[in-house]
Amino acid sequence: MTAKKDRRLYGRFTIDFADSPKIAPLSDAAFRTLVEMTLHSRRMLDDGFVDGRIASRKWRRRAIDELLANDVTNPSLSIVDRGYMIHDFAEHQQTRADIDAKREAGAAGGRASAEARGAAPAEPNSKLITESETKTSSSTKKRAAPERGTRVPEGLLITKEMREWAASEVPLVDLDKKLPEFIDYWKSVPGTRGVKLDWLATWKNGMRKQQEFAERDVARNAPPAQPYRWQFDGSDE
Repeated sequence: MTAKKDRRLYGRFTIDFADSPKIAPLSDAAFRTLVEMTLHSRRMLDDGFVDGRIASRKWRRRAIDELLANDVTNPSLSIVDRGYMIHDFAEHQQTRADIDAKREAGAAGGRASAEARGAAPAEPNSKLITESETKTSSSTKKRAAPERGTRVPEGLLITKEMREWAASEVPLVDLDKKLPEFIDYWKSVPGTRGVKLDWLATWKNGMRKQQEFAERDVARNAPPAQPYRWQFDGSDE
């Protein structure tokens, strides 16, 4: 039996990451903040950028300040417009461009193999299930495979695997509410822009953007962060 392909996203950290001269001295809070920021930016495909509003909501200011000053020339974080940038993110993590290039290479390779065999390309590599497929699986097998992708199926259903992925990757998104919006949007996209080879990947990307919008709403509605003030008990006087 073939093992099920793991489609989860991963962050890359070298085995000596924690022993780096500028990482080892960090407090536990700052170390955790850097790891979580890296995974957040990786999941949102923001290439190392972290929105300042999200940062102020999710992580302590003291930990962020520590990451801004843990190296004289190349600190782990730098301040940029509207937020922070993680140092050398693209050297260690996959970027949006890396992922797009990999998907395009896979699609091109699949088309080339199909043309070499003199057969039509296989059905899109997607686990989205339609209502008609659940009722008439035999008719699905008889259907000819699409040549270069398909329009969005109107009867999409959210599978158990999709919900498990969403619980981990996009916890703020209401999947059942967003599914009709997703279908209506792609039905309205004209021409080849509305044709996709992998609707599962397209749906995941759409839900990641919805997660980003939800996180921004949370940050926008959050009370302003209070500046940290040292507390003295008189023992140092």
